[in-house]
Amino acid sequence: MAKAAAFNARLRVFVDRALSPEAQSRRLAEIAITERDRLIAAGRASRRYRRWVDGVEGAPETAVRPADGGRIVYRFSIMEAVCTFALSFLINRSPPRSSAPLNPATGKTAHYRDGFYFGIKDSASAYAGKGDSAGRFVPAAQFNPAALSPTITEIIIGNVLPYSRKVDVQLIGGQSLSFPVPPGLFDGAVKAIRSRFGDLVEVKRVYTMDFPNQYRLKRRQVWATGKKQGLSRGRQGTRVESPAIIILPRR
Repeated sequence: MAKAAAFNARLRVFVDRALSPEAQSRRLAEIAITERDRLIAAGRASRRYRRWVDGVEGAPETAVRPADGGRIVYRFSIMEAVCTFALSFLINRSPPRSSAPLNPATGKTAHYRDGFYFGIKDSASAYAGKGDSAGRFVPAAQFNPAALSPTITEIIIGNVLPYSRKVDVQLIGGQSLSFPVPPGLFDGAVKAIRSRFGDLVEVKRVYTMDFPNQYRLKRRQVWATGKKQGLSRGRQGTRVESPAIIILPRR
């Protein structure tokens, strides 16, 4: 809709033959700036962007030459708005914080809402294209969405706590688990992101994602289906399964 509105406004500039070339340039610049600011104010675009005017990056909007088919192009870092929305959704849908210690003997606490992380891949990084090392791991508490550049190619959001999959699917073997929130945390996030930003990004849930210092199973796992129980094979020492979402900007 935004693109259509901007295109129609540009047509009106050409229809008004009474405008001088300079006035046409000013008018098209006004339209572009107004549309840009509207998208930013509506939360549909980031305040960080790159601008091209007639193919020249950084040139002022008023330098456009409509009579020669000139164009004003903004490339927004849409990932700022998407990541802010995604993290807020995940936190609000997570189990609430509790004052009870994880380990009563040590007083150690762990809260699921505080365990989210970002994996950030940037095409401008010196390590881009060199496998998993191309991404930066950033705890959510240290994440600054306003610092994301328009060259971001992929964002991963997951949770470091070892029971993340249990919170998400709320099943272990064939038995249901009880949490104070509904199951389907990451699928719910995917649906919400698609609903709001589906024309700007691609997003999907993955069954598990590796990340630094990921918890490894210390013993074989017990499974149960109905009245049957057993022990899992070959999983001791492996990384615990940890769901995540992957977000890719549409080009």
